[in-house]
Amino acid sequence: MTRLARSPGRGAAQAELTLRVDFGEQGALGPGKVRLMELIADKGSISAAGRAMDMSYRGAWLLVESLNQAFREPLVVAKHGGKAGGGAELTALGTRVVGCYRDMERAAHDAASNHLKTLGRIVARQKVSPK
Repeated sequence: MTRLARSPGRGAAQAELTLRVDFGEQGALGPGKVRLMELIADKGSISAAGRAMDMSYRGAWLLVESLNQAFREPLVVAKHGGKAGGGAELTALGTRVVGCYRDMERAAHDAASNHLKTLGRIVARQKVSPK
């Protein structure tokens, strides 16, 4: 997983930028779904990817289904049968979507880097309780 937050300077809090792409009625794409797809590609299984994220198989499957419904073609497909059983893998479009998201994430962080540093320096260090 690409970590885009940089270490804060001395005396500065860490300000992170999170990218979420909304598609209206088609849903959204954000860091959780992208990480799930990366883990599916790495582990070859929806259940193993879900476990790696402390998520139930059903929760992981529902996220995969929402991704597959949001795009014109599936991003994740199940592999059937064989000696080792089934599994899952990213389609070419799934790999492309993950790459596009990570590229956008890097570009957004680069563009906002100075602002993130500024916000990190000026953010309150302690919670102030309301009176």
